[in-house]
This record gives sequence, C-alpha cells and structure tokens, in this order.
Amino acid sequence: MLHALLDGWKLKLLSLVLAVGLWVFVGTARRTEIALAVPIEYVGLEGPLTLEGRRQETVDVQVEATRWAAERVSPATVRVRVDVSRLSEGDNLVHLLPENVEAPRGARVTRLAPSWATVRVARAATKTVPVVARVQGQPAPAHVLRGVVVEPATVQIKGPRTTIELRTAVDTVPVDVSGRREAVTRTVGLVLPESVYPVDRRTVEVTVDIRPEETMRR
Repeated sequence: MLHALLDGWKLKLLSLVLAVGLWVFVGTARRTEIALAVPIEYVGLEGPLTLEGRRQETVDVQVEATRWAAERVSPATVRVRVDVSRLSEGDNLVHLLPENVEAPRGARVTRLAPSWATVRVARAATKTVPVVARVQGQPAPAHVLRGVVVEPATVQIKGPRTTIELRTAVDTVPVDVSGRREAVTRTVGLVLPESVYPVDRRTVEVTVDIRPEETMRR
C-alpha cells in the first residue's frame, strides 16, 4: 500500500510539473504585436556639442511581446535614444536601429518608422544669465505690485554658440496676479528659444509682493 501511495505521489508531481511547463510555454509562445509612438531621447549633450534647429521628436516603434510582457509595454517603458556625442558637427543622418531602443524584458523591437533621422549638431557654449520674471494681470482694486524677487536670480544655459552669445537674459513663464491682495509665490519654468536648455535647473521661484495702496503711501 505504501508503495502504491509513493507511486501516486510521483505521478501527481509529474503532472504538476507538466502543467506548469505547459502554462509557461503558452504564456511565452503567444506573442502580441504592439505599435506605439515613442519620444526620441537625445543623450550625450553634456559634451562640447549640442543640438541645433528642429529635430525629429518621435518615432513609431513596433514591438513583438510575450503575453506577460505586453502588459508592461507603453511609451513610458519603451525608450529610443540617440547619442549626440558620437555625431559630428553639422547635419547627420542617423540610422535608428532596434539597438537604440530599450524595452521591457520579453519584448522585441521589430520595426522603427521612420528608420532614419536628420540631426543637426553645433559647437556648444554655456552662459550664466539673469532671470526676468514675467507678471501678468492686475492686483485687486486698491492694491499695487511692490516688487518681484526671483530665486535664484541667475541660471546657466547651454546651446549653439551663435545663439548663446546673443542671449542677455531668460524670461519665466508668466505669474498671474489677477485679483490678488497679498504676495504670490510660484515655482515656474523658463522660456527658452529652440535648441537652448538650462544646465543647472529648469524652474525658479518667483515671489510677487502685493500691498494695499495705503501701505505704499506711508
């Protein structure tokens, strides 16, 4: 009887192993085709070169994924990278290959469209410039704008040398003070021309001091 029980246990274990193996095989054998638009990330901008002019922002990526990996495939988990540090100054025709794409485990890139991108690269320059806060709207009646403080007061920007040399300041995204009766503090972004980007920070803190008119007369 004990021998029969042992034989039955072995058969049950074998059945379980076969069932798990079949489950894994079905999950990995069935593959799904997924097409999505993915932003192109231009990396290597910390070197002496930078992007200039308009460039391709997105590429259509077709991915073949297992049943389990398909749930993790999205524009947030699939990345297309172009290394600018490997390009030469001027116009470059870059071949977009599956090797340029990072995708979740179990997903395989089968096609990129378009498969070529034109990237213009220029000699870069950096410069520290003051930040000018833009304020829009009018405070509440009988209230006036007393002053504006930006923290930090300067930022470092990087871009094509010919563009950077002409920049004397950087504006902020407007801070709206319409109808306000007291000081307003906002964290806002910077308004930068094409191909120019901040080196140290992308936002600043703007404080707009608003006081009653009576206080200003004293």
